[in-house]
Amino acid sequence: MAYTPTTWTDGDLITAEKLNKLEAGVQNEQVGPQGPKGDVGAQGPAGADGADGAAAGFGTPTATVDANTGTPSVTVTASGPNTAKVFSFAFKNLKGAKGDTGAQGPAGETGPRGQQGAQGAAGARGPAGKGVKSIALTTTGGVVTGGTVTFTDDSTAPITVTAAEA
Repeated sequence: MAYTPTTWTDGDLITAEKLNKLEAGVQNEQVGPQGPKGDVGAQGPAGADGADGAAAGFGTPTATVDANTGTPSVTVTASGPNTAKVFSFAFKNLKGAKGDTGAQGPAGETGPRGQQGAQGAAGARGPAGKGVKSIALTTTGGVVTGGTVTFTDDSTAPITVTAAEA
């Protein structure tokens, strides 16, 4: 607060109150008015490390699920100190009621033909087929007119000769 001096004149009475005001003003002036803000000083040395705090963390969480149907719910329980909280989750009624079997959908389109697979193993040899055992030809005047074929199973068949027109 700024000092307001007393204007003294001859014959003024000097009182304790006026002297105390003078003393306070002198004391304030010894401190002086506040000067301009100075420059920022250099950074001081680092302080000592503080003590380690308590470790924060979690314990092993657990979860249970029942096999009931109904309105789904979960109960969460926390236990243990703040440095090792353990959370337990109890889920209830997550299973829905069994639904009806739906209608069969339409048949899908036939897909493209797949690649040919590897050749299979050879099958067993079949029975021997008929072979020709002999042929007997009939001639008339030096011209073949017919005959008989005999097969390997001794069955026979007639040979018919037809003339082609030249």
